[in-house]
Amino acid sequence: MTLSLLVLAITAALDGAPEVASARAAPTPPVKQTPQQAARADVDPYAVEVDAVEVVAGKPRGSVEGDIKPELTLNPAQIRAYGAGSIAELMAFLEPQLRTSQSRGDGQPVMLINGRRTSGMQEIRDIPPEAIERFEILPEEVSLTYGYRADQRVVNIVLRRRFRALTNEAGLKVATAGDRTSADLQSTFFRVQGDQRWLFNGKISHDTPLFETDRDIVRTPSGQPYDLTGNVAQSQASGPDVLMPVPASAVSGSASLADFTSNAGHPVTDDLTAWRSLAPKNTSASLTGALTRPLGKSSMATISGGFEDTSTLSYMGLPTLRDAGKILPQDQIPVVPADNPFSPLGQDVALYRYADDYVSMLRKVDSQKATVSAAANGRIKEWRWSTTGSYVYSTSETSTGRGLDAAAFMAGVAANDPTLNPFGNIPSNLIARVSPDTAHSTSNTANAEVVLVGNLLQAPAGNVSTTFKAGADTQTQDSRSARFDAQTQGVLVADRDISRTSGNLQASINVPLTSRSKDVLPFLGDLSVNFNGEYEQLSDFGGLSTLGGGANWTPVDPVTFQVSYISEEGAPSASQLNDPILTTANVSIFDFRTNRTVLATRIEGGAPDLLSDSRQVLKLGVNLKPLPKDAKTNLQISANYTATKIDDSTNSFPAITPDIEAAFPDRILRDAGGRLISIDSRPVNYARTDKEEVRWGFNLSRPFGQPRAGFPGFGGPGGPGGGPPPGDRGGGPGPGGGDGGGGFRGGGGGFRNGPRPGQGMFQVSLYHTWKLKDEIEIRDGLPIIDRLNGGSGAGPEHEVQLQVGMFKSGMGLFLNGSWRSGYRLNGASADKDLFFGDQSTFSLNLFADPSSRPDLVRAHPWLRGTRVQLQAQNLFDTRQDVHDRLGVTPQAYQPDYRDPIGRTVRISFRKLIGPARPVQPPGGQRPARVPPLPPAPVQQQSPAR
Repeated sequence: MTLSLLVLAITAALDGAPEVASARAAPTPPVKQTPQQAARADVDPYAVEVDAVEVVAGKPRGSVEGDIKPELTLNPAQIRAYGAGSIAELMAFLEPQLRTSQSRGDGQPVMLINGRRTSGMQEIRDIPPEAIERFEILPEEVSLTYGYRADQRVVNIVLRRRFRALTNEAGLKVATAGDRTSADLQSTFFRVQGDQRWLFNGKISHDTPLFETDRDIVRTPSGQPYDLTGNVAQSQASGPDVLMPVPASAVSGSASLADFTSNAGHPVTDDLTAWRSLAPKNTSASLTGALTRPLGKSSMATISGGFEDTSTLSYMGLPTLRDAGKILPQDQIPVVPADNPFSPLGQDVALYRYADDYVSMLRKVDSQKATVSAAANGRIKEWRWSTTGSYVYSTSETSTGRGLDAAAFMAGVAANDPTLNPFGNIPSNLIARVSPDTAHSTSNTANAEVVLVGNLLQAPAGNVSTTFKAGADTQTQDSRSARFDAQTQGVLVADRDISRTSGNLQASINVPLTSRSKDVLPFLGDLSVNFNGEYEQLSDFGGLSTLGGGANWTPVDPVTFQVSYISEEGAPSASQLNDPILTTANVSIFDFRTNRTVLATRIEGGAPDLLSDSRQVLKLGVNLKPLPKDAKTNLQISANYTATKIDDSTNSFPAITPDIEAAFPDRILRDAGGRLISIDSRPVNYARTDKEEVRWGFNLSRPFGQPRAGFPGFGGPGGPGGGPPPGDRGGGPGPGGGDGGGGFRGGGGGFRNGPRPGQGMFQVSLYHTWKLKDEIEIRDGLPIIDRLNGGSGAGPEHEVQLQVGMFKSGMGLFLNGSWRSGYRLNGASADKDLFFGDQSTFSLNLFADPSSRPDLVRAHPWLRGTRVQLQAQNLFDTRQDVHDRLGVTPQAYQPDYRDPIGRTVRISFRKLIGPARPVQPPGGQRPARVPPLPPAPVQQQSPAR
């Protein structure tokens, strides 16, 4: 409640001016409503219908520039079938449709609102789905039209003309295996009034830690065995040391020799998993806001900003008793003398013991990020212009505990202090916490772009459209890391700074060659070609260029073919080059040389010697809509072939297979006996990467059930005082008003296939990705590694993604499933190979929308605008099986390491609070729309002849 009040307080001043202006406007005559409409408004004034879709210049309102049609268009009923609470959540559900193989980054799509560029994701991600009139997914080539590279899909969100809601949501998620709980609370105010928009969002979340002791984790020591009580090692002249657990009687100082030797050879290691987190404790909070205002008849501006604060706490086990001032490991271990009064062993023994002080081994990460962005766009005659700018400040502070220094304790034991029992309680004054390692990073990023889109000339087959973009950005990153050094007995400090400025110019042109509508070689259908080029000058990598081209061909209406090729150069990011160095001790790593899981030190951070890369990407695609536009079933089929070749690609450091160790011997440290000590896992360059894949799938949607009697179909008359306007209804819980008028009258949308009032919506999608080739050459002259045949970095050859959604009468279901094929990872020899099994994972989302049930709303008015949701991730609690040729699972690949949380169940409650009465459009021409009630009995009339 406090969070929603904060959001309301922020919006009150900004929302007040339009309300005052409206109050001062000339009064408009009241609109006469039918009894049916009045009844509906009385039951639920918070729910709205979809607006009628306007058609401008032969295209739906808000469509993107150019002649490339969407691969997928979702109407409000289809969106509701996903049960998403925000655009960010909806895009997560649509990941199979948004995936691309052409992107060099994280693959996030270009985001547009009403066919225009935006100021950033913070302007979009928290918008409630009820505000969406149309959601379009377009191919990568469309991004060129808006000044982006052709390696990102494009998402165009068309909003309703009027919408207003305060949305509050609270959720609680638990792991069914126990011991992990997550809670979140958010409040969003969103309003659309023509070309004006307000968005404010506040969000907080918390995750409890999950420990190894909470799951079935088995650890065996890779070196000497430690325990809170301790183990001792007794030297043997004729063989290796004999390990003995410290008996309970030794704690009180009354142990006999028999107490020690009775369990000789069976050391105790019960505390190896103590205070080690599988999932950290997380706390985060964020505030975002965005304002959009018209600047004139055809121009508008947006300013947005956000602040995020995140804290993470990881538990890294218990500290060992050691002398932190010693360099060699064998010199750090406490030794109990033969004549120690508390030891009956009669010889010097090494003591391997933990101290009960987990705080000295904690890792804390605190990060903050602030963003301010602005965007403006408009038209100058036939040219559309847009300009965007942003500034991002982020900082991160990491503190990693280094354990204890027990030098004073060891000195007392060595001196046979009669008051100091080495097996008993440890006096706090004899141990001290070692200064933690710290890493600090601060970055500042600013950029600005200007884009101009328009028609260069009129060709026989249509307009020759062009896009010009000019941009500049600057980025600085300051990194500082400090760690205690035993050799110098001081703190080693490493300062690394990077500063990068860049400027870029980009141009693209689209030329139509044939056209059926223009009667230019109509037997060939519609064919256009495009070309693009970019030059970027970086202060640290010099000039980088991009050249590309493609074609878009629609021989007949239901079929579209696309081909594109791009050759580009790219530099590694500032974080890949300059992140601070982090050192993490006692990480479980599988060593392919010894076929064992060991505890080793992992080094992470930036690698300043990374090179820029060069990529060539070829894509061939086809999209098919085989069913007539007026068919009840909407079916869309797509298939894409992508081939990617990269020279000097930047990659995260992979598993240390023999191939990797041979290529990067300086990154892996072993002791004299060959035991793995540490891995430098900072990013690396591969000389060459060669990939080919095919991805195909379909989306199918269809209304089902009988429409409610007494309601017209799509495309019928609407307007003042008439019956309920056509278009998608389904009873979504969004507040605010909507446009009246007839249904969708243009082509290219998904509304003709939407459900009528009283009907439900069913949809299913299936996508299959098949990797045809995945090879790397790490260094010139080294053998080529086939990752589809067990080479380093191997992964599944096949992946299938299935989605099924249904929504009717306020109840919805969405099932998301995936299957990945198994694969092999080659070891040092055939008997050391690892086998990764197939894995199927399903998630289920069930939701109830009482606002779509007038009978419930009448009986319980507080249910207006509510939604209750139950989500189950990893529904069947599956985990990937990993084993060697003997069927044994290595410790580093235990199921609870691969997926420690497992199946989770989340329940959430969402409430939309709208205006006190239905919002009246300016001029009072149409009443607000609400979910339909069962029609009152009317006299049936025969149709006119």
